[in-house]
Amino acid sequence: MGITVKKVKRFVITTLWVGGGIALVVFLIAAIRKRDDKVCAGVNIEIRESGTNLFADKNDIRGMLKFMNIKIEGSPISEINLQQMEAELEKSPWIRNAELFFDNNEVLQVRISEREPVARIFTKAGRSYYIDKELVRLPLSTRFSARVPVFTNCPLDKTKWDSADSIVLNQVKTISEFVAADDFWMAQVAQVDYAGKDRFEVIPVIGDHKVVLGDAGNLEAKFGRLYVFYKEVLSKTGWNRYGTLDIRFKEQVVAVKK
Repeated sequence: MGITVKKVKRFVITTLWVGGGIALVVFLIAAIRKRDDKVCAGVNIEIRESGTNLFADKNDIRGMLKFMNIKIEGSPISEINLQQMEAELEKSPWIRNAELFFDNNEVLQVRISEREPVARIFTKAGRSYYIDKELVRLPLSTRFSARVPVFTNCPLDKTKWDSADSIVLNQVKTISEFVAADDFWMAQVAQVDYAGKDRFEVIPVIGDHKVVLGDAGNLEAKFGRLYVFYKEVLSKTGWNRYGTLDIRFKEQVVAVKK
């Protein structure tokens, strides 16, 4: 049986595809080798902060890179371990993510994403720190103070949190995010005290009273009742008439006089 024209065409096409693939691989290998022979021309650092505070600035990042004892500028690109450098940078509690890559000009691009504090914690033992949205503990900064809701008397002194601590932390996060999202409550809430299991108490800026909030459930309804009480009652009777306002119960505010 002779070789048909169709088989010949198929053989030629297959050969061309294979040859093209081999050529592409060779080209890529040559390009990689050529790039690896080049040296780092410089470092550009960009900090993508999510809030208004920079808890790590460019000098901090440069200092961390130098602390790794890695010569960057002028070194061959092939000798620079980007993954290792990313891992080292991410050891900082304030760095959520570090992304390093070389651009087409052989400049090392360093992209830093900061963690965003959502609450400041004061523990029963007097320790203080921030937590972020992922409930990661963040140290205080000597450079900036984050404008976030403050929580006091929290039973969160352990080095490693357990499931009970996580329940408290999640409630702190929920309350904090609600307060921070409203300009009025952010200005009116001085601090939130932890008063025991599933009970938080708000200490206001204006008014000599405490607000029994309870747990972190139904916050919109609870603060809505409190706002109406402020507007319809305290604005007329005076802000210091009551010692306690309990907003835990549906459709009512239980006000206890001093």
